[in-house]
Amino acid sequence: MGGHRDKPAGMSNRRDPGIRGSVSAPAVVPEHIVERIRTLCLALPEVRLRVDYSRTGARSTAWSFDIRRRSFCLLVAVARPTGKTMPLLVLRADPDEREALISMGHPFFAPRAGRDRIGVLLTDHTDWEEIRELVTDSYRILAPKKLTALLDPLAH
Repeated sequence: MGGHRDKPAGMSNRRDPGIRGSVSAPAVVPEHIVERIRTLCLALPEVRLRVDYSRTGARSTAWSFDIRRRSFCLLVAVARPTGKTMPLLVLRADPDEREALISMGHPFFAPRAGRDRIGVLLTDHTDWEEIRELVTDSYRILAPKKLTALLDPLAH
């Protein structure tokens, strides 16, 4: 995650969900999804948004939500061979949770970005409560203890 790449965000040839190919129009994340993820992530303590406006025919602008300059949530859209774009998230996950989610299959996949990451396709059937939990868990992996303590209502 993070960084400025010319390739779709962490897609793997072996395990990607069929998101490859070139199309004439650049991929775009629908604004309602950008706003939903932005609201979710920026509600967490000390999160900064970093936007990579560079695009390719296969990848949209990328929104990286960072804690202490490390990305815990990357939102991007990639072009499918059909010409339709697919928004997705790349999140941090502990190894056991990652393997459990990948074994479930769609909408989860193993991104090329790293062994501590999980990819989630955002569709019309997205379980937004599950996304909230996954985003929060990803944040907890990178955030210092003093910040994760702020997420626990019993800590106040």
